[in-house]
Amino acid sequence: MRISRSILTAAALVSVPAAVAAGLMGNGTSSAATPTTSVQAPVASAPAVVAHSVVAPKKASAAKPATHTATTAHRVVAVRRPVTRTATTKPSETTAPKPVVKAAAPKPATTTSAVKTGNDYPYANATSNVNDKWGFTERQCVSFAAWRLAREGRAISNADNWGSAYHWDETARALGVRVSSTPHVGAIAQWNVGEGGTVWMNGGKGHFTAGEYGHVGYVAAVYSDGSALIEQYNVMGDRNYSVLRMTAPRYLF
Repeated sequence: MRISRSILTAAALVSVPAAVAAGLMGNGTSSAATPTTSVQAPVASAPAVVAHSVVAPKKASAAKPATHTATTAHRVVAVRRPVTRTATTKPSETTAPKPVVKAAAPKPATTTSAVKTGNDYPYANATSNVNDKWGFTERQCVSFAAWRLAREGRAISNADNWGSAYHWDETARALGVRVSSTPHVGAIAQWNVGEGGTVWMNGGKGHFTAGEYGHVGYVAAVYSDGSALIEQYNVMGDRNYSVLRMTAPRYLF
């Protein structure tokens, strides 16, 4: 019997902005006081005004020649010089930084639907490579996927040539089973040989690549970013149960 193997490479943690690291929810803003400049308007300059008082000359006497000339007395009204004040700005006001508004941090992906997970697979303790009741090798990914479908009332049989995991998309199409790039709870995530996807492990993102027999797993939950929570066997090549958030090229059923 052939054992499905796969390659899993964990990537380094993805750096995120501080606002995202603080719960990956909400947003952050920083602000600085808006500078205020006080300016006293200058007093309007009034033009100099001179009031003239004119004294009319006296008529000359017929007997005596005029001895006085007409005089004009000038009365000058004093005008205050306007005081011009220039606007001043405090140094601190000219150097105050403008408020900086940070963009809202992206919200974390949320689960849009889910079913209860747990290793209730009936062949969890099998020690030999015998076939299960659906015709698949026990403790392999195909056997676990067949068990999950049977539990949901959608049993399949290897008599219909499902074969190794990398055949499942072809067989699904041949049998009229839906094949989609969008995950939904109850679907079977499927990878052909060498196909990959993102996997979330140890608080960061890594990359998953299917081995020489491909890989299948059961979709237990769907996230708002299009990833899925996958229940499966043998993803590490150790014939054990695991639950991982992943992306797959296609989803069956």
